[in-house]
Parts: sequence; structure tokens; C-alpha cells
Amino acid sequence: MDREERLAALSSFFGCSPAEAEPLSDAMTFVVYRHDQALIQQGDLGAKVWIVLKGQAQLKIIGSDGQVQLLMTHGPGELFGALPHERIFVSDVVARDNIAVLEISSREMNALVQDRTRLGSGLAMILARQYHAALDRMAARITLSASGRVCAELLKAAGNEDFISPPPVVAAIGLMAQTTRETASRTISSLERRGVVSREADRLTIVSRRLLEEMVL
Repeated sequence: MDREERLAALSSFFGCSPAEAEPLSDAMTFVVYRHDQALIQQGDLGAKVWIVLKGQAQLKIIGSDGQVQLLMTHGPGELFGALPHERIFVSDVVARDNIAVLEISSREMNALVQDRTRLGSGLAMILARQYHAALDRMAARITLSASGRVCAELLKAAGNEDFISPPPVVAAIGLMAQTTRETASRTISSLERRGVVSREADRLTIVSRRLLEEMVL
């Protein structure tokens, strides 16, 4: 990623001009993490902040029953890490597929947003969006069935498209929907039998978005 691309991304995320994003850009490092590579592990002292440019970072935690639970997922334009100060991480942070991020020390990030009003207000907006997304996920966990959550995750993965390419990993969909791999597999197989989705080697196609949306319950 060249300097202009980095400035364009940061100014878009923070709602500021490229000139206002320049001090942040200069302090950040572009890093690519491979699929399943850990950015940090549960119990480690965190001293960095990451902004996702491409891909997803998954925050996973081991529950009291010994099972891995997905705590949260962060995608492009989202920020996570130790902020405003260093802290012990309560979860693993793992790359899903290959992810590209900008990273900065917690100390430098804290100093920048305190000194520069536009960066501080931009950070507040990013965190507000993430807060509401977290509330939506919590509400879905309480109000939707496991199959409904799987359908919701398929719609989320497709975005504005009618396909997901490459096709989603069933175990990953199960984690994001806070259910088992078996439930996710049964749900997707049922959707195939009913003609709502179709699976090919390189993609999962949503044949009827309306029917899939109706199954989010």
C-alpha cells in the first residue's frame, strides 16, 4: 500500500482530510497477517491498536466449557486493540483469511487523538459504529434461532452481492453465528435443498435473497 492509498483510507475511516490524517499515517505500519495467524493471544499484555484495511480479525475466547467462542469480528474500517492504554487481552485475536492492517502503539495513538480534534472525533464515530454493531449481534443472539443467525451471517458475508466468493467455511459461519459447525452445516444444506442458495467450487450463490431474509428469525 502506497502513501496516497493509506492517506485515502484513513481520511475515509476518520472523516477527515488527507492532510489531517497524515500524522496518523506516518505513525502507522502496514502489516499483512496470514490466515489463522494470531495478532495477540488471550492473557498477553496488549500495547497496539489495529485498523483493518482488508479481511477480518476474529476475537475468540475459550469458555468455561472449553469450547472456543467467537466474541467479535472486525472488518475493514474497524479499529481494535489496547486503547487508550496497554491492557491484558481477554481473547485471542486471529486473522480470518489473509488480513491487511495498519498498526500503531497504544501510546502513540492516544497522544495523536488527544492532540488532534478531527482524529479524536473520527475515532469516536468509529467506536460508536462498532458499539451499535455489537449491540445488534447481542440482540440477534438473544432473539434469533441458531438457524436464523446462520442465515443472517450469510447475508452479512454477501453484502450487496448475491454471492459469497470464495464460499464461506462452515465452521467459521458457525462461530460467527454463535452456534455449532453441525448446526451451520445443517442450515446451509437445508437452504440448498429448498433452492434458496446454491454451492459451487468457487462461490456460494444466494438464489433468493427474499427467502433468505425471511428465514432470519
